[in-house]
Amino acid sequence: MDNELHVQSGQLDDETDDLDIDNILMAVIVMGLIFFDPRLNHVSRRRKIRDSALSGRDYVLEVLNGHPDRIIENMRLSVPLFLHLCDILVDRGYWHAYPSQRVGVHESVALTLICLSHDERNWVLAERFQHSTETIDRHVRRVLRALVRLSRDFVRPRNVGETHPRILNNGLFYPWFKDCVGALDGTHISAWCRTEISERYRNRHGGLSQNVLAACDHDMRFVYVRVGWEGSAHDARILQETLHHPNSGFPMPPLGKYYMVDAAYTNMPGFMAPFRAARGTQHERAAKALFNRRHASVRNIIERSFGVLKKRFPILKGPMQNYLIATQNNIVLACCTLHNFMRDYAPNDEYFDEEAALGAQLDLQDGGNEIHEAQPIDMSQQGIQNWNENRRAIAVHMYVNRHGA
Repeated sequence: MDNELHVQSGQLDDETDDLDIDNILMAVIVMGLIFFDPRLNHVSRRRKIRDSALSGRDYVLEVLNGHPDRIIENMRLSVPLFLHLCDILVDRGYWHAYPSQRVGVHESVALTLICLSHDERNWVLAERFQHSTETIDRHVRRVLRALVRLSRDFVRPRNVGETHPRILNNGLFYPWFKDCVGALDGTHISAWCRTEISERYRNRHGGLSQNVLAACDHDMRFVYVRVGWEGSAHDARILQETLHHPNSGFPMPPLGKYYMVDAAYTNMPGFMAPFRAARGTQHERAAKALFNRRHASVRNIIERSFGVLKKRFPILKGPMQNYLIATQNNIVLACCTLHNFMRDYAPNDEYFDEEAALGAQLDLQDGGNEIHEAQPIDMSQQGIQNWNENRRAIAVHMYVNRHGA
């Protein structure tokens, strides 16, 4: 009698449950077939964004094998120099290949050079090389770090114990500036920063920039670059802090030799500045004016070096993209490294030839491997006084030589 209570229409309750489960399973199977069968499912799916037939690797191969001017227009390097740069980065251990990565050194360096040479945004590079913007950003930062490490090999002084032919072969400069090893100055590079610290980076023109201190030799090669200073910092303060910083690595010239600097800096041992005011007798004023004109002609080598650097790499002119400050610093150092790389391996580069021709005209207007011990930094009153007297003697000798009186 108790069992009869569980019988309905000749079927038990557990038999009804089994039928319901079978029906549900059958419905799930049918729906799955409909969803995964392209003939039955007409719901649009998300397409792959980077669907170009020409991958980034294929694009680099096409440029390398194309017209010689094409790679120069895009990357500022010829094919042999581009391949040589990639080999140097790999052979010296500055760029390591990871087995899991699809982007090789040539593609990675190529997209970074295009970024620096044309100030391209990441989304433009992502479309050209068929990678995500995150991948592009990661490889740009990776190559920048490799170039910064390479700067230890390329951004350094050489042959400082010799008088450069630019001085030696110019009657307006020799023998008075025979101990000049180069020039030093600051330049403003476009910067981006957070709003709360923007006033520190705002320069006297109202724009955001970082003040970069650099020294170069007479070949327009950078021998020292210091980055990271805000645009509001004064040139003289940056040099003072650099000389006092124990880890700055500033290459002081050998004893008696010096860099040319402008009037913003103090005239002191190792740094020859122009006269700030023409005081004294008529002959003394004329001697100082003559010295200043020729001093400016020698010193303009640093201005011309900055000109080539910014002309080759428009990213430095700005406006700078919203990179981190550390990345912006690496951009400047990487560009200076590439600048020296080009100077060493492409002496007939059009940017250098243009500035060299202009510099040769200005120089005519009256307007190595050997190790030398660096002179100690002397900012004492007596040291500065002696250096001022040395400058005055050069000016007088220069004036007497010109006027014969």
